[in-house]
Amino acid sequence: MPAVAQTRTRLLQVASIRLAERGYHGTSLAAVAEDVGVSKQALLHYFGSKALLYCAVLDQLGQDLLQMLFSAMQDGQPAEQQLDSFFAALTARAVQDPWLPSLLLRVLIEERAAGSGDAAEPLPLQDFLEPLIAVIQATERFKASSFAQALATALQLLGGACLFPAAQAGLAHRFGPEVVDQLCNISPVQIQALLAARL
Repeated sequence: MPAVAQTRTRLLQVASIRLAERGYHGTSLAAVAEDVGVSKQALLHYFGSKALLYCAVLDQLGQDLLQMLFSAMQDGQPAEQQLDSFFAALTARAVQDPWLPSLLLRVLIEERAAGSGDAAEPLPLQDFLEPLIAVIQATERFKASSFAQALATALQLLGGACLFPAAQAGLAHRFGPEVVDQLCNISPVQIQALLAARL
């Protein structure tokens, strides 16, 4: 990978982590640039503004989630198994990139992209949420359901899959690392149980 592409990728990674931890307003371009070892001007050369960097992070997050969902859909399995595969991949990715669940939860609760004043802009993750809802509506349980019912289920499942990984640091502080280690083993099983109960 050329150095320019590596630097851009690294800036996106660091910005994703900082945005997950601190949110849009708590993340500074100077801190992201410093973590990567480039100047703030170099960062602006790649992205132009903080709002554009944030949009690039959200685009990458949406593409990653969509790729996980499409990978789960490739085998031609029933929708229930596709969802099971997707949420297993999301859980595994949350272990690999612990910032991802926090960022996903932040994006889901925001009205629109932070820093964006344009209400006409497409909402972040829309290209991921709509196919996820379609897979849920393809399950036996939700074939006759409304869009709102399938959306509620999608949000419950995403929240269930993301809340524990996003809360690990706070839980470790409150209850100790031993409890969090136990939860790391219990959480994936409970996500599977949640899927089975909802679908």
